[in-house]
Amino acid sequence: MSQNKLMTGIVVGAAVGALVSLLDRNTREDVMNKSKKASENAKYYASNKDELKSAFKEQAERAQNLYARISEDASYVGSKVEQVKKLVPEVKEVAQEAQSAVMETKEAVVESKEDVVSAVKEDNPSPSSSLTDDSSSKNGSSSSSTDSQNQNRN
Repeated sequence: MSQNKLMTGIVVGAAVGALVSLLDRNTREDVMNKSKKASENAKYYASNKDELKSAFKEQAERAQNLYARISEDASYVGSKVEQVKKLVPEVKEVAQEAQSAVMETKEAVVESKEDVVSAVKEDNPSPSSSLTDDSSSKNGSSSSSTDSQNQNRN
C-alpha cells in the first residue's frame, strides 16, 4: 500500500511541476511547437511504416558500426599499452647503461685532467704557472729567442 502512495505522489508531483512550468509563455509555446512536430512525425510514420523501419535499421547499423569502431580502438589502445609495459624495463635498462657510461667517461676525464696537471707540474715546477701561462710563456720565449737570433745574424 505504501508503494501505491509513493507512485501516486511522484505522478502528482510531476503533474504539478509540469503545470507550474507551463505558466511561462515561452515554455508553453515551445511545448506546443514540439508537440505539433511530434504529432506530425507520428502521423507521417503511421502512413509510411516502411520508411520508419528503414530509419530504425539505419540507426541500428550506425550504433553497431560505432560499437565496432570503439571496440577496435579499445583493443588497439590495449595492445599499445601492453607494448609500453614491455618497453619500460628495456628503456630503464638502457638509461642505466647510459648513466654508467657517462659516469665512466666523467671519471676518465677527471683522471686525464689529473695526468695533464701533474705532467705540467713536472715540466714547470713553478706553482704559479698554469697551462695557459705555460703556453704563452713558451711562445713569448721562443719569439724572443728568434728575435735575438735574428739580431745576431745581422
